[in-house]
Amino acid sequence: MEGAWLARLSDPAGLNDSFPCSPFPAEEPGRLQALVELAGRHNVRPSFVKNLRTQFADAPQDLLSGDPGLREKVETQIMEYATDLRLLDFARAALLADTARTITKSTVSAGLPVVLVKGVDFAEAAYGGLHARTFSDIDLLARPDAVEELSKMLRDQGFAEVMQSAKHSLRTERQWTRADAYGGNTLVEVHTDMVHAPELRAAQTLTYDLYADPEAGGVTPAARLVLAGLHGATSHLFGRLQYVVDGLMIVRMGVDKDELAERAKRSNSKLAVATMLRLAAEIFGCCACRDLYRQLQPIPSAALERRLITAPMVVSAKDPHRWRFLPQRYLYRYLLRRAPVAP
Repeated sequence: MEGAWLARLSDPAGLNDSFPCSPFPAEEPGRLQALVELAGRHNVRPSFVKNLRTQFADAPQDLLSGDPGLREKVETQIMEYATDLRLLDFARAALLADTARTITKSTVSAGLPVVLVKGVDFAEAAYGGLHARTFSDIDLLARPDAVEELSKMLRDQGFAEVMQSAKHSLRTERQWTRADAYGGNTLVEVHTDMVHAPELRAAQTLTYDLYADPEAGGVTPAARLVLAGLHGATSHLFGRLQYVVDGLMIVRMGVDKDELAERAKRSNSKLAVATMLRLAAEIFGCCACRDLYRQLQPIPSAALERRLITAPMVVSAKDPHRWRFLPQRYLYRYLLRRAPVAP
């Protein structure tokens, strides 16, 4: 039941009717509070809280069953709790965005081939603002020859590089941290390829030159969609609903189907992008996602892929019993490793 409500309340465009939902007993408010916390673990709390307010206003009896007076009391408690968490999310996003702007201002002034990716960029470009997407760090995609100068800039701004393990050093990611003014830490991740694991990078790749270089078309919705698909698939095996919502919102920006096909071919990301588009169509009923999915045909291992990464699996990816789906996720990772390189 929690997964159905998560899917219903996580579309930034409004309530999602694709999943049937049953009400929670008003006598068990802890279950609804746990649902708010689940939305946080899936990184979809901004849209969830907005839609939760709409649900309470339009049809509270569909969300809570029982005595009307008790329902009203629970509604007040839950909305106060959810709103407080959402304000903390936004404050964190604003702090990270300010730091990201300072860093990118320096890289632009120096003419470095470095671009902001994922969190701040997705929030502002695809979601409509920092209030609408949760993120916890700053991600930069850099051409390898820019990393040394970028590292110097980060040191000059008070960041210290996190020492890597021998295993992690084989990945295309370096981490930098700095204590912020509020008692926490700001994390900056510098990527030279958005596919980190060497065994996956042998099959698919997304470098600065492929993603942001003007000769490759620059940063466009199609480029962002490829990045979102590869990130959700290769880094997280679609272990949060946010990765699907990212794809959904980027598609709503308007994605050129021919450019998407070309970008997916260059990075060999067809399988990852197709999985994300299929999930967005199944969970949120997105017709544009379904159309783009069809345009990517033929999709390697499509018959097996749709049985390995399912919509119910994604919405339950943070549940206590999620370990049951680990074999399917690792089989999907095997498909990614074996994805045939397009000629």
